[in-house]
Amino acid sequence: MAIRPLIFGILFVSVFVVIILSMIWVDKSHPVHQPDPLSPTAPGAATPGQVQ
Repeated sequence: MAIRPLIFGILFVSVFVVIILSMIWVDKSHPVHQPDPLSPTAPGAATPGQVQ
């Protein structure tokens, strides 16, 4: 009877399926990297205002 290897094989494959589905399920609408609001900004990084 090869029931134990069959169960381990099904569990092994199901773990890979869950990992692949979790990678696909990641929401692409939110940016992965969000800037830290407390980090200092570079002096030249400010956007210029309207010139009058």
